[in-house]
Amino acid sequence: MYDVAIIGAGASGMMCASILKIKNPKLKILLLEKNDKMGKKLLITGNGRCNLGNLNTNISNYNSTSNISRFEKYLDIKKIKDTKNNKISPVLDNENYIEYLKHIGILIKEDNGLLYPYSNQAISVCKSFERYLKNLNVNIKYNFNVTKLTKEKNSFTINDCIKAKKVVIATGGMSYPKTGSTGFGYEILKKFGHKIENLYPSLTYLKTDYKYIKEIDGVRFDCIISLNVNDVITETQKGQVQFTKDFVSGICTFNLSRNVKKYLQEGKKVKVIVNLVPNYNKSEIEKYISEFKNYKIEDTLSGIINNKLASTISKQLKLYGKLVKQMTKKEIENVIYTLHNLTFNIIDTGDFNTAQVTSGGANLDEFTDYLESKKCKGLYVIGETLDIDGKCGGYNLAWAFTSALIVSNDISKT
Repeated sequence: MYDVAIIGAGASGMMCASILKIKNPKLKILLLEKNDKMGKKLLITGNGRCNLGNLNTNISNYNSTSNISRFEKYLDIKKIKDTKNNKISPVLDNENYIEYLKHIGILIKEDNGLLYPYSNQAISVCKSFERYLKNLNVNIKYNFNVTKLTKEKNSFTINDCIKAKKVVIATGGMSYPKTGSTGFGYEILKKFGHKIENLYPSLTYLKTDYKYIKEIDGVRFDCIISLNVNDVITETQKGQVQFTKDFVSGICTFNLSRNVKKYLQEGKKVKVIVNLVPNYNKSEIEKYISEFKNYKIEDTLSGIINNKLASTISKQLKLYGKLVKQMTKKEIENVIYTLHNLTFNIIDTGDFNTAQVTSGGANLDEFTDYLESKKCKGLYVIGETLDIDGKCGGYNLAWAFTSALIVSNDISKT
């Protein structure tokens, strides 16, 4: 009989097992993993750098269909300055987030507010967890596929062969299914009567039918991008946007993508509108263009924006090759308007194979403030399996670790 069985050895599962052992070394813990190694999804986060968190973490960076305000105290990381060493450390609910990671063997560095392992390698994070858990004698079973979870009286039975007093579901969502995140945790929870909110791919690219998209393949440009749903702007992001032969991509686009699949399934008209020159108003651009009357319009625009974009806009407006001095006032106005409002009709999003995170999941209202099921005592859920997801920038991994801390704090008290 185990004290705690954790299903899933991803970020949240590894952290949960580690913190439980830190807080109560006597606990008998079993970590079950369907892959042949732990942290498979963690290895690809942050393009292999593993973005572990963000100094600017707060509740506004997260989404859920449930009210998540009760978790605000956990999700607001505050900076506390150590005047003696002149260092700034983020503190998570009075528990030092960085100190926990350091204790496990992961040194942290900060890059523009983003937290990374000092090694700059996700594999070092996984190896640190692996060594630490092994050193603490945590029982880890690899290649173990959980197909059944039942409860009788005060204990759980897994696959009719493993018994535990408490169970933690840390199986992830639906994103990157090749890493083992196939959504089977949702099926387990359904059998205990839990509601699963609709699941959608989030933090992914947006597919467009824009006529000239292939001509701007490979272009990256700093701009302001807005999501337009049924002709209403619903959200705006600032930063770099990337274009491929079929998609609008980049972190800004990812942050707009959360509800796009749902909107499209509801039959709503979705567009993204890109302001390529947010630092210049209409009169400033008009004055600039007028100073190059003997230039072709695409050559004039290439002094402001990427030359591929300059050519594309000129073609879109049927002005390619035309000299500025040959253009009418209306044509110049159309150029300026397009620079501020380059519009892409959106026809689809990336799927779960490309999405960084899952939107939706186990309804948070059915869990206590300590993430214990209200329907089944002793059953806990952490990480992406729950209906909470964050923006790009380390927020989702921060939630994986944070939720593991919340549950570990509760279990270690009993």
